[in-house]
Amino acid sequence: MRLILFVCTLLWNSVEYFVNGVPFIDGTYRLDIIHYNDFHDRFEETTISYPVCESNDENCMGGFARLYYEINTLLKEKENPILLNAGDTFQGTYWYTLMKWNITQKFINLLPNDVHTVGNHEFDDGIAGLAPYLAALKAPVVVANIDTTAVPELDGLYKPHIVLEKKGKEIGIIGLITPETKTSSNPGKVKFLDPIATVKKEAQLLTDQGIDIIIVLSHCGLEVDKKMAEVAGENIDLIVGGHSHSLLWNGEAPNKEQVSGPYPVVVKSSENPKHEVLIVTASAFSKYLGNMTMFFDRSGELVSYSATPVFLNRSIPEDPEMKALLKPYTEKLHSLVKEVLGYANEDLLAPKCGSGECAIGNFIADAFLEATKELKVSNLTHVAFIFRNMIRGSLAKGEITRGSIINTMPFTNQVVTMSLPGRYLIDIFKTCMTNYWVAKPFSGPWMPHVGGLRLKINLTKGIDVQVQVKEGEVYQDLELDREYQVSTIEFLVRPGNQFEELSRYGRNVQVVGKDTELLEHYIKKTSPIEPILEKRLTVIN
Repeated sequence: MRLILFVCTLLWNSVEYFVNGVPFIDGTYRLDIIHYNDFHDRFEETTISYPVCESNDENCMGGFARLYYEINTLLKEKENPILLNAGDTFQGTYWYTLMKWNITQKFINLLPNDVHTVGNHEFDDGIAGLAPYLAALKAPVVVANIDTTAVPELDGLYKPHIVLEKKGKEIGIIGLITPETKTSSNPGKVKFLDPIATVKKEAQLLTDQGIDIIIVLSHCGLEVDKKMAEVAGENIDLIVGGHSHSLLWNGEAPNKEQVSGPYPVVVKSSENPKHEVLIVTASAFSKYLGNMTMFFDRSGELVSYSATPVFLNRSIPEDPEMKALLKPYTEKLHSLVKEVLGYANEDLLAPKCGSGECAIGNFIADAFLEATKELKVSNLTHVAFIFRNMIRGSLAKGEITRGSIINTMPFTNQVVTMSLPGRYLIDIFKTCMTNYWVAKPFSGPWMPHVGGLRLKINLTKGIDVQVQVKEGEVYQDLELDREYQVSTIEFLVRPGNQFEELSRYGRNVQVVGKDTELLEHYIKKTSPIEPILEKRLTVIN
């Protein structure tokens, strides 16, 4: 009687059978994908505007203890899960600035990751900062589009792809990184290859080996991932992305942030229009966790999927044991970063710095400008600029601490000054506008923020940049052949950078000081701070 009851239940609910040891239920193979990306050392709770949440209210979200809790909750619920990290685990808060790769690997290794790829920020401290991290990771690292022949320190620390066996089925996973790393970070002699050509080759290689479920773990950004799916996706089933911090969500985002598309984005392969490639990514900063279930037929073709990304707000608990493990590090760091340096009368917010003028960008540029003037390096007219990519956090109304300064500018760059003919400033600002997250309305990582300048950038027909320079209290048109005293981040002046005008034509380069120290000095000098928006930057799009 028990046997008869069992068979009836099985026929009513589902039929399970095995092909070469692989379980198929109702004719399909199930694979559960849990994924995160662009963690950027959010070990403490974060907010939309501030890298570390200090308000202790409903605005707080994410953080490692909450991410850890939800990952392990999903792993227990899923039948056949894999956990993927799409890169940029480094950089973004004082946790990384003060404790670097070691604290990152210590906690990331407590997650049961199956595979990592690396992001551009993993190279920020050069090969010396990356190699020990890769060596310490317990899960394998995949990245196919780099050539490290000239970098023996990375030998054996990564693979172009890996094959995982899940319930008897082989799953191919290919890693990719943005080629922008060459100019946006410190990769030394690492060479970067075209990600689309590379993934096409790697996917074909895996297909020729009989692997019919292929996932790309991509740190190239959503727009590149879409193109990749279209022109090189014939053998690819899923792209798990990072880099662009894109929020994919079905409907209005629960935290009101801009949504870049549905979860997942579905793209038809141009080579095989019957084949669809799914693209997923989970925003950034531990605010969301990706959650995808895919069902494949016996030939490895996707037949259906279920997609339910998780918003990691305070409705999701923080794991108490993980919270306890983090506590001594939190207390140590807070003892170093809680010194009050000054006050802000209003918020100076960073999120809009990619699309136009922002008060925090103006304030930082002014800090660099005033520090250079104090050095009295020349009698030239002084100007300064910084880009959106270097501004990583806001300054909140109220007390400004050393920690909030580090979180705003976590990269510990030197500021340098040089004499530069005006024509090259125009070239630099044009280059800024060739790289974007969103074309219309424009939003991009290199949006310039300036001191002693006024910019009008017209994108309606190509890129037209008009620049005026502040002479006393009056703005006058930039003179192309006139030398100006220009201050900016030293990283931009290095040879091989996309802003080659600085290294090629800048003269008498001098160090002004560390960016955070200049900002601290300016805060003490000008506190209480009033946000300044005075049409220094106008973008017509």
